[in-house]
Amino acid sequence: MRWWNSVLRGLKRVALCREGGARAIWKLLFAYAAYLLWAWLIAYALSRGFGALFNAWNLSAATAACTPSWAQWLFANYGRIISLVSSAGAVALAHGLLRLLADGKMAKLRPRALTVGALWGLIPVFAGAALFLLTDSMRLYERTFSLTPDLLWMLAVYFAAALAEERFARGLTMRVASLHAHPLWGYVASAVILLAITGSYALPPLGIVNMLLTAVLCAHLSVTGRAGASVGLRCAWSWASNALVAFPGGNAASRPVLQLYEVSEHWLTGGANGLICGAWMTLVLLALSLWLFHRPLHTLLCRKKAK
Repeated sequence: MRWWNSVLRGLKRVALCREGGARAIWKLLFAYAAYLLWAWLIAYALSRGFGALFNAWNLSAATAACTPSWAQWLFANYGRIISLVSSAGAVALAHGLLRLLADGKMAKLRPRALTVGALWGLIPVFAGAALFLLTDSMRLYERTFSLTPDLLWMLAVYFAAALAEERFARGLTMRVASLHAHPLWGYVASAVILLAITGSYALPPLGIVNMLLTAVLCAHLSVTGRAGASVGLRCAWSWASNALVAFPGGNAASRPVLQLYEVSEHWLTGGANGLICGAWMTLVLLALSLWLFHRPLHTLLCRKKAK
């Protein structure tokens, strides 16, 4: 029986932390499984539901032009409706799991931080587009220069997705991971979850590096009380690089303001893989990270010198 008791003690050490309760890794795996289950169920259920409606109405790409305008709108945008519902559910799930797993509440989104973050997201996209056009690394395929309802609709979709990412990958994940551990583990867990829920692990190497830099940057904003800036940055960057200036490789709006196509210097622009896979975004993210981390780094260096 001694060996059995040893096995039980070993399992207990693996499952439970010193302070009592399940270890953070098991809580996070449970949370991620719940997220995947929700995302799959809602996508499956709504896709089947819309499919049944479209079949009953004999609505397809071939017949859409002959249907009322509301039916055409629904047929063109049902994918975005699914995305909005999925993001809203992920936000609610993150709030509920935070109460259950860490007995905590989410940080509020402050309008000022949201605005500042949005500017951080917009400027690199517009500056990058201007640089690529001037150097002939990219060229214009189409331009409309008009603010269409489709652009506003995509803004809502990207905002919901950015909010869901903030609440799940940072508000929940960082709190649970660092509850009984060093805050550094919160950054690590947040980066892993971000890669997992966005599918960024499938990007080329430089794209993964840039997404990891984004994860660290947004995690720092969130943990220092600027969750709104994190949401604003992610929402504005995604919206600007897909709807306002449609770079290759993205989920572009049906009528973006500017649409670009790659010509040369793919290492800089990201080429067909998208803006996030280029060295331009690496430079931008490094510069922004150094600016945000300069105070903590300065404090750390001063402490080391004092010792």
